[in-house]
Amino acid sequence: MRIAQVSGHYPPNFVSGGTLVPQRVALAAHRAGHESYVYAGYLDENRRPLETWDEDVEGVHVTWLVTTPWTAWDDERNWDNPEATAAFRTWLDRVRPQVVHFHSIQTLGVGLVEAAHNAGARVVLTMHDFWWFCSHQFLVNEDMRPTSLVADLGACDCETGGPALRERSARMRRALDAVDVVLAPSASAARVYAANGVDASILRVDENGLPDEQLATLTRTAALRPREAAGPLRLMYAGGAQAMKGFDVLVDACRRLEDVSELVLDAYGTHDAHVRSLPAWVRLEPAFAPEELPTVLAKHDFLVLPSVMRESHSILTREALAAGLGVVCTDTLGPEEAVEDGFNGLIIPAGNPEALANALRELASDPSNARSMTGRGSSSPIRTFSDQAAGILKLYEDLVDGPSAPSAQADSQAAVRDAQRSLLHRILFIVGISGAPLRYRVHLPAEALRIRGYNTDVRHYRDPELTEIAGKADAVVLYRVPATNQILELINSIKDSDRTVPILFDVDDLIFDPSLRGTLDNLDGLSDAEADLWWHGVERYRTTLENSDAYIGSTQVLCDRANELTGLPAYRFANGVGRILARASDAAVASPRTPGPPRIGYFSGTTTHDADWASIESTVTAVMERHQDVVLVLGGHIQPTTALQRFGDRVQRLPFLDWQELPRALRDTDICLAPLTGDSVFNESKSAIKWLEAALVETPTIASPTQPFREAIDDGRTGYLAKTPQEWERALETLLESPRVRARVGAHARREALLNYSPYLQAVVYENILIDVALAVREHGHRAHSGWKDVADDEPFSSVDARVDAYVAVPVPDAPPVSRTHRMLLKTQDLFQREGAVAVVKRAVRVIRRTVAKR
Repeated sequence: MRIAQVSGHYPPNFVSGGTLVPQRVALAAHRAGHESYVYAGYLDENRRPLETWDEDVEGVHVTWLVTTPWTAWDDERNWDNPEATAAFRTWLDRVRPQVVHFHSIQTLGVGLVEAAHNAGARVVLTMHDFWWFCSHQFLVNEDMRPTSLVADLGACDCETGGPALRERSARMRRALDAVDVVLAPSASAARVYAANGVDASILRVDENGLPDEQLATLTRTAALRPREAAGPLRLMYAGGAQAMKGFDVLVDACRRLEDVSELVLDAYGTHDAHVRSLPAWVRLEPAFAPEELPTVLAKHDFLVLPSVMRESHSILTREALAAGLGVVCTDTLGPEEAVEDGFNGLIIPAGNPEALANALRELASDPSNARSMTGRGSSSPIRTFSDQAAGILKLYEDLVDGPSAPSAQADSQAAVRDAQRSLLHRILFIVGISGAPLRYRVHLPAEALRIRGYNTDVRHYRDPELTEIAGKADAVVLYRVPATNQILELINSIKDSDRTVPILFDVDDLIFDPSLRGTLDNLDGLSDAEADLWWHGVERYRTTLENSDAYIGSTQVLCDRANELTGLPAYRFANGVGRILARASDAAVASPRTPGPPRIGYFSGTTTHDADWASIESTVTAVMERHQDVVLVLGGHIQPTTALQRFGDRVQRLPFLDWQELPRALRDTDICLAPLTGDSVFNESKSAIKWLEAALVETPTIASPTQPFREAIDDGRTGYLAKTPQEWERALETLLESPRVRARVGAHARREALLNYSPYLQAVVYENILIDVALAVREHGHRAHSGWKDVADDEPFSSVDARVDAYVAVPVPDAPPVSRTHRMLLKTQDLFQREGAVAVVKRAVRVIRRTVAKR
């Protein structure tokens, strides 16, 4: 085969973990007997931009293209470079590779991917980082703060401005349509890519491997490591003076530990850094050559990896563990797959000097326990490069093989799905309620479907324009719409039309089962007349459901009950994460919690949760008696009881908050409570929104173990499940006693919320539901009337009563934004620490030249 690797940088011109992989793959392809080519960017200020030449390096044909002017992340040609694309097309015409494997292509631009596809080559893309979604490449902003794992859900205020970034995002996503297979260096990275919109059907994990000889050498190093040692713990850092690698965080943490005789830290690649007032136990050392790595590792007990940037894999972490070191790392994805907290190292929040200082203090305070974490190797198997190379070459062969190739199958499946999608273009949501339920069940799926190219419309069930709009819709979703004479007439007109338009009913509470009357604790406060009206509404909801073709529910319990009662096909669509709430939550996370005592919070969105609170009140008050500084925050409709009066101002009330203000309140809460009473099917059917909203701001939740909460919460990792008073008390005590546990559980919860329920993932789920129902109705017709006795009221259409809550972002007061000038100062400081004054001057000259050229 003729196989090409394409990389924005390549050794020996530029050496990094991301450039070594294409080099190793290119050499492996040559040694396996294939024609191996490389097309790479070249950095040299003394060469003319776009200058190109060829070289043969160890049997690999390398073509260089000078891309020096376009390294800046905010330069449009960093990601879309028409001149580089034109040069690449010429090269494609000459070489005609059968497979083109793209790696990090900054400065070359995504046009090369489309050019390779159009030339008939099979296209493989390894995403070594997050550049395809984050202009900063590593999901970290200009202030060196980790940003949202789903780039589109973050509040990062990049200096290029919103419209430019949206244009970049759209351009990158179009280019991904030309890719046959996307490879991720770790399972963690693959989850992030999928949550950011990479098609799961073409996404595969291809973990980076260590060269076989190197891994064998490191393993021998580990075997020779002494098990009993005395003297200070020997720590090493090897990220240079780069802020993204956490050097500034490391310096700050070390300064908090002035007098530590039990530690020695060698910081490699930092000897020229202009750092003052470092403790004597920290030594700034020059960088070491790659071949010196085994010797350097053998001299140390722990690797300190304080990265702020998200790491898609981290080869150094695995090299250190293979050599028998323990690792102190941040929660930045790739390293966490190899490090288990407390087993072979410690995991701390990224960008947190205090947390790093505490971890180093923990090592120093108990050297014996620290040394017990060394010599244990990686928590996940370390792959050899020979295994990785064999897998990649097999992938190339499968792609070129023709009809049986995975890409051909994917193309066929995509064609079928496109034909199915052609059944649907305009989706009409008809709604019968406002507030949070409307947002989660309608606005969020409508937003997600728009990502997939659908036209969505949201209207109230009394809107006079409904008949006209429904006549143009390809699918109609009735969300919590009570049966009216007018709605039933609309449904019948849809069913009688010549067009096949599926009708779906969605509700996120068990309010369509009249047989539950007399079993619901939360309705005990209603008068007889109020109760009669409530259950009349249940019968009306059931009527709308019975006249539909399918049911959509937020929990499996709801879906099972709907199917059992009506025989309708039922589909699960969990409540997910919308852009507006996610961005408000991201802004809240960017700010520290308000100082003060620990706060336990219970937030009630409706007036029917008094019984839920009563089920845990005595446990909470007992905990407050023992912890005299703890504050209880009651938010929303719940009212303080007489049992709470003795705590005085330690019980605080918050009014019902606008949903865009809620993230800040939840962020200032240290523990969120989500109790549900008893084992009633009604409560069992409620979704885990309380966990989801708290998770988005890194606040841990203790919840009753209903099915939705059991599904959302990994007990002890992303929250706590508690059924008995003893379990509630144990979970509260665990979280109150350890800020480190609260931070860890909160961070894990946020990650799972974003990676499981992003709009990109939710859109695919909802699309598949619509397609399945549309195909069923097309083949079998609409559902025949079940025999249920319809219960409907007369509610004429009325524009006055047809208001739908707007789904728009409202500015929420927050910390003042960091100015462009301040960002430039931070960047200049980082460059000065890494490369000195000369580099700063050169950078300034390049910026001036680029500015003049744009004018």
